[in-house]
Amino acid sequence: MTGTLERPVVTGRERHPLAADAFLSAALIFLVAVVAVVAVVAQEGIPHLLAAGEPATWTPPVWLEAIGALGVPLAAGGGPLLAWRVHGRHLGRRELVAAVVGTMRGGAVFGVAFFALFFLTRLVPGPAARNEGPWAMGIVAALGVVAFLARPVVAAVRDLAGPRAHPRRHGLRLGVVVLGLAAAGAGVLVGGETAELGMFLLLPAVPAAVAAIAMDWWRIRTAAPNRRAR
Repeated sequence: MTGTLERPVVTGRERHPLAADAFLSAALIFLVAVVAVVAVVAQEGIPHLLAAGEPATWTPPVWLEAIGALGVPLAAGGGPLLAWRVHGRHLGRRELVAAVVGTMRGGAVFGVAFFALFFLTRLVPGPAARNEGPWAMGIVAALGVVAFLARPVVAAVRDLAGPRAHPRRHGLRLGVVVLGLAAAGAGVLVGGETAELGMFLLLPAVPAAVAAIAMDWWRIRTAAPNRRAR
């Protein structure tokens, strides 16, 4: 008996965990880029400024400026690809095209949602929004992130505490969550513009999640006709 072995097509039930891992992976990549920029500035820029006494005399290296400019698009594009591989999915040209299109659409969705949320929270009366920054917007965004990540995080905890079916995937998920919470909490404690680090992490994270959803949707859509043809 002869036949062709087919890779089973996983249904969309894993789409939410995949999107959550893409969200976290993009936030991790962007956070690493931010830490690299801060480390270089602290190591080279601050001593130079203290010695010269003129803030305008220090010019950051070109690669540092490139990291600052490309940090968001690299994280938004790399997040879904990293999550895709962590989930054991095959990464081909079809998935890359879906990732690019999904990232672009995710960026548009995030932009619309950001400005809509910004204007809605500005309608909330009180001096906090005028004097201390858009805290209402941050709270709403934080609640949205918690709601989005709650189920995948609970599933990861249960798996690591029990059967350990996917220890690498779930361990990475929990590790990034802890790291993100620590970074956002540290930013709030430092204050100033650093307190908005959690909001900045959403810049690549939301498009990455949308890109992962687009990749999974396109995979299932293109796989179904092939299975029916066989």
